[in-house]
Amino acid sequence: MTVQLTAVEVVSDALFACTYLWSHGRPYSRSDLDKAIHQHKDTSTRYGKLVAKLTQLHGMTYEELCDAGYLGNDAGQVNELRREALVEVIDEEELKAWLTDAQRIQRVFPSTEIQSRRTRLPLSRGSEGYDARQDFVIKHFLPAQSLCSIYGPSGSYKSFLAVSWACHIATGQVWAGKKVAPGAVLYVVGEGGVGVPRRIRAWEQINGLQADNLYLVNRPVFPVRSSEVNEVLLAARQVEAECGLSVSLVVIDTLARCFGGNDENDARDMGAFIEGCDTIKQKTGATVLVVHHSGKDEAKGARGSSSFRAALDAEFNVKREGEGKALILSCTKMKDAEEPERKAYDLLAAELYTDEDGEPICSLVVRDVPREAKEVDPELVGVPKLSDNHTALWQAIRSRTARGDVCTRAVIRDDLKAMGLDASKHFSRWLQKLVESGLVNLDGEQIHIQNLREVGN
Repeated sequence: MTVQLTAVEVVSDALFACTYLWSHGRPYSRSDLDKAIHQHKDTSTRYGKLVAKLTQLHGMTYEELCDAGYLGNDAGQVNELRREALVEVIDEEELKAWLTDAQRIQRVFPSTEIQSRRTRLPLSRGSEGYDARQDFVIKHFLPAQSLCSIYGPSGSYKSFLAVSWACHIATGQVWAGKKVAPGAVLYVVGEGGVGVPRRIRAWEQINGLQADNLYLVNRPVFPVRSSEVNEVLLAARQVEAECGLSVSLVVIDTLARCFGGNDENDARDMGAFIEGCDTIKQKTGATVLVVHHSGKDEAKGARGSSSFRAALDAEFNVKREGEGKALILSCTKMKDAEEPERKAYDLLAAELYTDEDGEPICSLVVRDVPREAKEVDPELVGVPKLSDNHTALWQAIRSRTARGDVCTRAVIRDDLKAMGLDASKHFSRWLQKLVESGLVNLDGEQIHIQNLREVGN
């Protein structure tokens, strides 16, 4: 009688190494995988099937690994999913025995001491990850999980743009033809008042949609304070529980109102603000969009410490286009992608309701259809010998008038002071220049825009 002997399959060190590394969320080398393929050629055996499975996993792209849950921030969940993929081929108890075989682990990884002495720093080799997908909240405009800013002078419509982006994200509607990642939005209304709710209502009216996933924080929030950051995180969790969507955008409007009385020009104070924004970004997974003002010299960019711009992933400049209701949007920084083209966007008027005196209450909505910008100066075109101080004064008056706020000599002087201008000596002379140029008129202490031209911030 002939006795047929069946060979016992023994796992090779190469297959063990690939299995161990995969199960602990770590990459295994192509050379080890090739050795395992060579040593377990029979794909009908358990170990042959395991090699085939590891070969399939090794061929997945970065995006595919993320989508399957094999890469991510939760290491415990990632490892569990990775091991489940292997248990489809080999017995769970056998896999567990491999992963706890201290003697073999030490032999296969003699110099690395893989379990106890691994850095927590995220390492990669060479160009690994070059094809990682760049996620956006608004494609080509707002990168996901980033710190971004839009800045411009008073009266540039920058807050209208922020509201437009917020409404499109909250409703999942494309913006300027670009895809939007739908999500909830937290909008910090730093300046208070009814301006932002009216702008949202105008957007809803023009677009025929309800922005129910857009939540307003109706007071300033100060990211320089950890207690305030914690309140934002609590609000984000509450919003997620109420609407079932993660917060994907947090708008801070404006930096000046949410700076907590600190000095915007001080790098340490600005560093604390940036750190707070980064904490919000990291713990919510949202993009943080800061609405900011231009400096005294618009050509030099946003106001305050340059450390703010250095920390940004994307930055946009907003300015009015001539005398009409339109803004020009220019990308001044896009860290990891191509900058979108400079374009103009018109604003549409929407009548919201009639007040008790029978007067219509209106607001404006950004029409997200880009067009070529018309290089026309704003309302000051043709006015001779205007300095930057005259321009700043005009913009402050225009901004107050647009919001329907009190616009007096004292209030405007304080606004200029908040912008970093010394208005103590020459304020009256600057104001008289605007009066003589037909831009404004005076009624005692009150300042009015000549011809009551409609303006917006």
